[in-house]
Amino acid sequence: MKRTLNIILAAAMSMALFSGCNDKNVSKYIPDGSTADSTTNSAVDTNSSTGGTPTKTTEALDTVVTDYKYDFWSNDYDLNIITDKYVYYDDVLTADGTGSHFCQDYKIDLQSGEMTPLCNLPGCDHGYTATDCESFIPRAAIGDKYYDLKRTEIFTSNKIIDESGNVVFENKFASDIALKYAEQRMEEYDSERKKYDEDDVKYSIHSILADEKNLYIVGYNYIYAYDVETKQTTEPMIIDEDFWCDILGTDMENKRVYFQNEVFEVFIADLANQTVTKVYDGRVDDLKFYNGKMYYSRILPYDIEDPNSHAVAQIFEADPDFKNEKMLIDDCANVFNIKDDKIFYFDPYNGEENQQTMLYSYDMKTGESKELFTVDNLVRIITAPHIDRIFLEGIHNEDNGISTSQNTIIVSLRPDGSDVWTNEIKNQETLY
Repeated sequence: MKRTLNIILAAAMSMALFSGCNDKNVSKYIPDGSTADSTTNSAVDTNSSTGGTPTKTTEALDTVVTDYKYDFWSNDYDLNIITDKYVYYDDVLTADGTGSHFCQDYKIDLQSGEMTPLCNLPGCDHGYTATDCESFIPRAAIGDKYYDLKRTEIFTSNKIIDESGNVVFENKFASDIALKYAEQRMEEYDSERKKYDEDDVKYSIHSILADEKNLYIVGYNYIYAYDVETKQTTEPMIIDEDFWCDILGTDMENKRVYFQNEVFEVFIADLANQTVTKVYDGRVDDLKFYNGKMYYSRILPYDIEDPNSHAVAQIFEADPDFKNEKMLIDDCANVFNIKDDKIFYFDPYNGEENQQTMLYSYDMKTGESKELFTVDNLVRIITAPHIDRIFLEGIHNEDNGISTSQNTIIVSLRPDGSDVWTNEIKNQETLY
């Protein structure tokens, strides 16, 4: 099972990602150095009812970077990594003005704010199955060495590569669940007449984590360590014998990875002690750790067949074993992030009429929430402990009377709501 994508991302980007981004009639090459106008305000000039759009021009983010340490994936939703020099964005959505949409991977310079596409290969569609695509977004890092999964002709891979494209590890372990799902998937690929490497399916790596010396290989329902120096591996830890499991969140400081299976049971894989423990029974969405506490969201039950019903989430605080649970925020989206004792969150998705989404900050000391400003179709909030900014991703829809264009908006601000910087990527050159 792949855990359901967050409600905002699925609702706002479904048409673009599943129809436009796979439109083979449009070449998706974006020239190196393509940029859009950037804007900023030294203080947020916003109206709580209409939101505020920054208007001053700037060319810099001027991010303060301190005590850099690689920031691991906090969950399995998004692939956006922040190093000491860049923030990486996957699937930045743009349009060519005719209604054809495409995606590209970008990196943003933390100091200059320059956005640079990660692939300049003419005709490349930048999809995961584009084996020649030059995009490289580091999924794991040890020191100054970065790692990603090798691209294949299908949406899975059993090989890890470094920045130079060299294969540094190849998974050859398959659990019973892996073999079961691999057989099903290979039948699907055969029926679609697709080429594939059977090993990529059978030994598929779903995620990579890292600490000071190990890469952690995460498959269908297991995890194990690979020492990059000694080339030795530990025995795989089976999370659940009966179900596919996904990463729910990581607490790498304490060498613990949280998994959730298909029936919404939560397990902790203790990497230091090589133990797996079931700790919770119930659906959990976004999961993060801050100052010894655990923070997570849950979507409340709703009628998916009722057009007037929509998904609403709540955000909770608890001990790392889910004890002493306390609800902090009600009536929100299931995506959030934490910075400087504040939880940054936004409105639930309320249908097509709600194009603008309010960003809030919740003060963990006072329990008070504050409106910051609106972002068109806000879908992601990312940050890292070593920077003094948070980054947002939204989708701007524009109807020109013939077609609707959808462009990604990147917004960044300081945790106190000041020094807002925005960049909308739009109308990039396409080659036919």
